[in-house]
Amino acid sequence: MDFTLTLNIDPKDLDTINGAQQKVALAKPVSNSSANVIWVAFDPFESNTIQWSEEYWIYASTASAGKNGEKITKLSEVQPGPAMTGSVYTFGQTATFSEPVKNPAIGSGTFAAQNDMPYDKYPALTFGLSQTAQVNQQIQDRKPISATSVLATQQIQATPYTYVYIWLEGHFESSTIVTDVTGKQSVAKFGGGTNQIEMSYDGKSGLFHQ
Repeated sequence: MDFTLTLNIDPKDLDTINGAQQKVALAKPVSNSSANVIWVAFDPFESNTIQWSEEYWIYASTASAGKNGEKITKLSEVQPGPAMTGSVYTFGQTATFSEPVKNPAIGSGTFAAQNDMPYDKYPALTFGLSQTAQVNQQIQDRKPISATSVLATQQIQATPYTYVYIWLEGHFESSTIVTDVTGKQSVAKFGGGTNQIEMSYDGKSGLFHQ
């Protein structure tokens, strides 16, 4: 695993959080994503460890990217994964992704998919990136981190970032589109040589701090 995030919560605050039936939610920013997506949401312990590698898959779904609370069900995914950057995966009428085709117009950190599903079958589909995380030793396999509506005949390019947003979530589970985050978000700024961050919850501010 390339990155490790440790989140500590005082027992008194943990009682309050669990009493309110809230979870810890994580999200990752992705360029061109029209929605916030809860990557993973979990019931917290006093010490929580989340680990992941910078490996991504591309998925397709019929979920509505603009609908708050919409659960993303992945219908197809790049196989075998993880997906390659700097290439285009074509999604055709057989509802599968093609082999990647290198394209010099797509950057080395960018993933791309072409929506060639016929318009009369689906005028638009939702595409995004998915990523695996290990949360308190449990694998959360290839959970969506972004969601964008892509019209038939059009292409999406997505560049994931290493920052992680953290907040307390009372309504939604993993793999859910949230157009409006109700909790206050903290940011764990990974990248630039930083691959381990430890943060502690502060009940007064409602934020996690390093």
